[in-house]
Amino acid sequence: MNDTINTSYATNELGCIAGKGFNQSTIYGVAYVGSNEKANRIRLAPGSMPLGFYITNTTIAYRSMQNGDAFAKKFGGATGNDPDFFKLHLTGWYNGVPKPDTVEIYLADFRDSNNANDYILKEWTWVNTSLLGMCDSLTYTMSSSDTAFGFINTPTYFCIDNLSFFGNAVDQMEENNQLLAYPSPCSNQLHLANNEEQDMSIRIYNIHGQQFAPFILEKNQTFSLNTSNWSPGVYFIQSSTSKQQSTFKLIKQ
Repeated sequence: MNDTINTSYATNELGCIAGKGFNQSTIYGVAYVGSNEKANRIRLAPGSMPLGFYITNTTIAYRSMQNGDAFAKKFGGATGNDPDFFKLHLTGWYNGVPKPDTVEIYLADFRDSNNANDYILKEWTWVNTSLLGMCDSLTYTMSSSDTAFGFINTPTYFCIDNLSFFGNAVDQMEENNQLLAYPSPCSNQLHLANNEEQDMSIRIYNIHGQQFAPFILEKNQTFSLNTSNWSPGVYFIQSSTSKQQSTFKLIKQ
């Protein structure tokens, strides 16, 4: 829904404040965060690695924080100095066990002493979840500075789009006999060696799910890549032959 003004739950509960999905798409997701935490869950294929997704506020949540409503306050208060916030908390799960790392995303943040830095998220913004590692689900909760009797007054909705993930387990390079990549971590150059007796298709992704130009690594051959212009961070190398497909994590310093 592209209505960025209407705050009626009857007609615009699923409205997105960006007025569209990410990259002008007409489809996006809307989540409502209820009191049943087990229901607040995104299920993934076993052994997936969620790379991240784009997030923004719904129209109702945004306008509530901007102007206040019958139940919730205007963020910043009358003076604009109230240190308000609205935050999403993500936890990764694997085989029924929560992962040790969590991801927190501020959908609004008025805590800075300089009011010029206060914001309510209005555009689609990338959330990096790769640090969670392999997961079979993600659970989400929300917190807000505006509460009463233990409940959040801010409308507990958010919009999500372009969830990116690898659908099979991601291991370190040295655990793979099919493809040898070195050094890891790499700095200015990366060497890829095909140990198979057949050609191999290579695809490299960054944490946003963006793909570099794919190429074929011929059997028993080594190929070197100039990585000096790559941004530091996590990358993923996907190798495919007629026998198997594997995805491996690489660190660029």
